[in-house]
Amino acid sequence: MEDDLFEMPSEVDIRRFKIGGEIPVILVDGIFKNPDQIREYALRLPYSQPPYPYPGRLAAIPEPNRSLVDLKRKILGLVNSQYLSQLQIARDGQRLLAFRKLHTDFGVIDVHPDELSSEQRIPHTDPVPVFGLIYLNREERGGTLFFKQKQPVSHEERGGGYLTTSNPAFELLGRIDPAYNRLAIYPGFVPHSGEIAGDWIRGPDRFSNPRLTQRLVFLP
Repeated sequence: MEDDLFEMPSEVDIRRFKIGGEIPVILVDGIFKNPDQIREYALRLPYSQPPYPYPGRLAAIPEPNRSLVDLKRKILGLVNSQYLSQLQIARDGQRLLAFRKLHTDFGVIDVHPDELSSEQRIPHTDPVPVFGLIYLNREERGGTLFFKQKQPVSHEERGGGYLTTSNPAFELLGRIDPAYNRLAIYPGFVPHSGEIAGDWIRGPDRFSNPRLTQRLVFLP
């Protein structure tokens, strides 16, 4: 791995907005100097299915280097200084004031809609309160959708492939647009899902040109 692979430019575009007027999100455009190199590197890594219902496969980053350490430090500082105050997160009965660790890996979505498990067919919440994604696709591969759960999910409402619209159990609140080389930071406890639609997920492109993201998990 090249020592400067994950290098950031000297200036990035940071924006804040609320999905549906209530879900705080931070977007950082142009997060990497050389996103094409990162995509090529990521797709050469070995991927495997995780032990939870992720609709694809994950790859660890094997050799942390200077630029990756620097990237994690800067993103962790951004979340602690400009994002965490927008959320009311408690840990051990006290408000969480800072995250101390940041784990990152790569994920690809490649499960055919007809092959999804019942859990993969509905929005999910993450086991951590704050999550981040870096979108690494020049082609349209979908953003991230956020939902409000209105009622318990019936067996019938788990059918039909990836959920991309409202249904009786979930109301679609809004989306994050998947601009290439964009970092999105959002609350993991709000029901959400990948915006997976189009011919690519039903054909060979789901393997040869999959939806690729770099995932960021913030830990106390």
